[in-house]
Amino acid sequence: MRITLFSFTLRPRPVDKMPMRKIVMLGANARTQRSVSSIQLPSEYSPSASSAPYFNYSPSDFILDLRSHQKEEESYQNGNSHNDDEEKKQLKHLLHERWENAKQYNAFNYSLNCMYKCLDGKYDLSMQLNIERGDLRRKPMHFKNIKEPFNHLRFNFTKLHDNEVRLVPIFYIATSVSQILFYLKCDSDPISNDPLDRHLVAVNASPLERDHSLIVPSVNKCNPQVLTLQAVRIAVDLMLLVDDDMFHILFNSLLGQASVNHLHLHAMYWPYDSDLINRKCEPLHDVPGVFVIRPPCWICPAIVFQLDCIENYEQFKMNIYKCVEHLTETNQAHNLFLARAQPIRTTGAEKEEDRRGERPQLVTCYVFPRMNMIGAKPPSNFNPAANELAGNLTSYTIRFFESANEQSVIRIIEEEASLDDDSFQSLCFDLADVLIGRTVGTSRPHDLDFLEGLTSPEIDELRDSFQSFMPRSPSIRHRNSTPRTHSEE
Repeated sequence: MRITLFSFTLRPRPVDKMPMRKIVMLGANARTQRSVSSIQLPSEYSPSASSAPYFNYSPSDFILDLRSHQKEEESYQNGNSHNDDEEKKQLKHLLHERWENAKQYNAFNYSLNCMYKCLDGKYDLSMQLNIERGDLRRKPMHFKNIKEPFNHLRFNFTKLHDNEVRLVPIFYIATSVSQILFYLKCDSDPISNDPLDRHLVAVNASPLERDHSLIVPSVNKCNPQVLTLQAVRIAVDLMLLVDDDMFHILFNSLLGQASVNHLHLHAMYWPYDSDLINRKCEPLHDVPGVFVIRPPCWICPAIVFQLDCIENYEQFKMNIYKCVEHLTETNQAHNLFLARAQPIRTTGAEKEEDRRGERPQLVTCYVFPRMNMIGAKPPSNFNPAANELAGNLTSYTIRFFESANEQSVIRIIEEEASLDDDSFQSLCFDLADVLIGRTVGTSRPHDLDFLEGLTSPEIDELRDSFQSFMPRSPSIRHRNSTPRTHSEE
């Protein structure tokens, strides 16, 4: 029996002479369409009708200081003059429009129905209640190493669908799904040299907030969850393109709460300012333009980079990349949090808010080296990942949401994520050498030589063996800003 799309032709044959038919995929390639498949499709048929657009941008679109840009926008609106770029859709608007449009295709596991509260205390932490994300998100995978190779058999982002219209044979039922929001392309300076590379922004099926999306650089290359210079460049570019101070980009490494081993970052909004952007930092030894923040100034230690002028664009990206590359090579888990922050201070009060809105808002990257978490930890109260270490918490249970306070949250972060003072200090010496270009270990004092040859996870294990009976509590750790004595330990 042979069936075409336009007519039916019956040709009786002896049963013993009927050829064996293979089950094939329709429209896979030209050879498939000429096979012995029982259904013939028109030669001009395309298996996918894509509607995901490209967002084209150039460095001239970058917004260095969001504060001055907003003032210019206000003066422009009051002037009623013609804007030559008015027809060009802004990245913020495109992201929101495409994300909202994906709802009609059931691209999300649940509808956002979140509650928020701010915790009283020193750090102005904010907490979201998102029970559906804890129950319905994809189960985190089990990893043993930060540089674990990509595995095609596990879930990855090559399985995402474009706005693809699928033709079901005979009945002609069209079904469509929309997961890819748009592709990124820099006109004047290509993101990569490979013309086949596709850098996409896709929906996060289990979102934290509106427009929560995934950035997947070079999706076709199937890179593991290790930050590349190209991925750092895309993150910085997007931060410079979005004119909203609530917009953030986040990255979680393997062993640092990443749940998928396919290179991706998170792009999202958060309705509360992280108090991290108001905090005083200190220089990273003799490295110009690089800073550190540590307890008690913040709840956990971090390396801080800030783009204060567009001439430092390349150096800013390279410093971030060198930092995360060193952490990856030493098998040290890490999280990244990119935000708009006021100019970094190394003097003055521990905390200064810009309540009048007068200070510049510059792209700032916080790199959190952290304890390695071996295996997949199911969500209980909350999991300390990039957003949580920046003070933006997500609770998965109503019980914890109602009972949580700043002290209990910090205790969980200290026990599950934060590096101890000695390990972080040793790491800072090594990072200073890496960023300056010296031999690693040159800056390290002689009294730290006994740690030479140990990896950061081994140092963590050694520390834990001496502190196995010591409950890590913020009331003990932050009692004062002076170093702890042996008697306190």
